[in-house]
Amino acid sequence: MGNNVVLKRKEKIAKYVESAEIKNRLLAMFGDEKKAEKFKATLINVALDSSLSKCSEISIIKSALLIAESQLPISKQLGLAYIVPFGNEAQPIISYKGYKYLLRRDRILVKAREVYDVDNFKMEFDGFDDVFSLKVGERKGNEKWIREHLKGVWISIKYTDIGEVENYFVSREKLEQLASLSKVKNSKYSPYNSGFWLEMMTAKAVGYIARKIGVSGETFEKAVKIENEYSKLQTEEKITEGEKIDIFDAEVEEIKEDAESEETKKERK
Repeated sequence: MGNNVVLKRKEKIAKYVESAEIKNRLLAMFGDEKKAEKFKATLINVALDSSLSKCSEISIIKSALLIAESQLPISKQLGLAYIVPFGNEAQPIISYKGYKYLLRRDRILVKAREVYDVDNFKMEFDGFDDVFSLKVGERKGNEKWIREHLKGVWISIKYTDIGEVENYFVSREKLEQLASLSKVKNSKYSPYNSGFWLEMMTAKAVGYIARKIGVSGETFEKAVKIENEYSKLQTEEKITEGEKIDIFDAEVEEIKEDAESEETKKERK
């Protein structure tokens, strides 16, 4: 953007955020005038990013407010949330790091491990003694290889208040379906297409599982609002007969429902 264009855009954004409606909303959100002022300064810098030059000022502000309501910072350098363009509209996206940050506030710890087709990954079910194991095969770090060989994401959830751990596997097929619901997925500025494809797929897996287990913290609910606002999540449940996309239908090497797992036997000995 030329200097005159940048100046005009900056003035326009500043005018919007100085409106009584926005000022009152920010004050209610942050509860502190200094924090609200810091947010406004960051918002102006975000709005002047060249990747958002064709986006309407209103859509940028709306995206920033949705992220802020989730109590996440809007600076893309922190990597917790992003504002990316979709045509002439800006859209918010929450990253894997962002979801981890939000879930910690609800006393839930989460770990995500990517699973590739070169790995030996097993899930064994024996009542409440579920056993997940992953023996890592020969992997390569480049994104092309990752895109071609990712099989899914193993998610471990720990409830710190009761010490309970739950494990889930989100298949590649499910991840692709979730990603396809994001309108910004095909934007050239989207994290999906700028070196963060795996992180965004992982974020989709974590967000999906968190919704499945019914995380109800206020800040997480705000994050879900972002998903609902910019994704057609109602299509997620439209599963055709025989289509295998649910996490409990994940393709694994071995699933034992009746027999006791070898790992459990060894532990009891």
